[in-house]
Amino acid sequence: MVNVQQDKLLNDIANDRTHGSTDLALLALDGISKAANATDTVLLAVFQQRMQSLIRSLQSSRPSMVALNNLLERVRLPISQFNSRDLKAYRKLIIDHCAEAKSFAREAQSQAVIEMVNQIKPGDVIMTHSISSTIKKVLSRLSKTRVHIIVTESRPGDEGKVLAAYLVALGMRPTYITEAQINLWMPRANKVVVGADALLEDGSIINKCGTSLMAMSARYHGVPVYVCAESFKQTNSNAYELEQMDPGELKLNVAGVKVSNWYFERVAPDLITKWIH
Repeated sequence: MVNVQQDKLLNDIANDRTHGSTDLALLALDGISKAANATDTVLLAVFQQRMQSLIRSLQSSRPSMVALNNLLERVRLPISQFNSRDLKAYRKLIIDHCAEAKSFAREAQSQAVIEMVNQIKPGDVIMTHSISSTIKKVLSRLSKTRVHIIVTESRPGDEGKVLAAYLVALGMRPTYITEAQINLWMPRANKVVVGADALLEDGSIINKCGTSLMAMSARYHGVPVYVCAESFKQTNSNAYELEQMDPGELKLNVAGVKVSNWYFERVAPDLITKWIH
């Protein structure tokens, strides 16, 4: 049963199309903590192998999401240095470090949200792309202010529909557009605000495909681009791996056509005005 639950956790994280990287990392930490509690072995060595394997598998399940790797490393590293023979102590160590990592993530997110809200003024028109728990919290704080949000569809996952519904539930009246309309609507915006799944050493970011097009349009029209992303999404490397998803998501059932469905892309640092964290 434990292995079935762990397989489900891995599958849920790997195939999730609606949550941002911070939310997925928090879900993974919850899953690790539950797995530690649910172990059915009395052998410490077996337990250690299972938990290390689960964490490493989760870390590699979404290669474009640095947050997942970095937050889980806050658990994996200290438990890998455990040198006692006490299984209960090992279990407690895992659960405690999962709780610490979640607390760290939430504090970092709260700080980024506050800093981003401070950059926004009444009357601002903000364009955003895809969905991010951090950006959702920013927009929630702005729901009682006089700002207008332009939301992109964000195919193929259509996260924009989820975000638009979320904003309406907050009492806001967003504008919903396809990515093809980004350049048409950009002159009406005075800020672009997006999240990020990774921040590379050279200042570039990894985010949902379409972000570069939005940033290039913003640069052409003189609109500043703000990336609101927590510090734990930063990496000291410029290496990255982009995720390519099932071509069937694009629903083109025509024989002989090669369908491309890359989910993430790199956005060059010269297209980014400021990283807010």
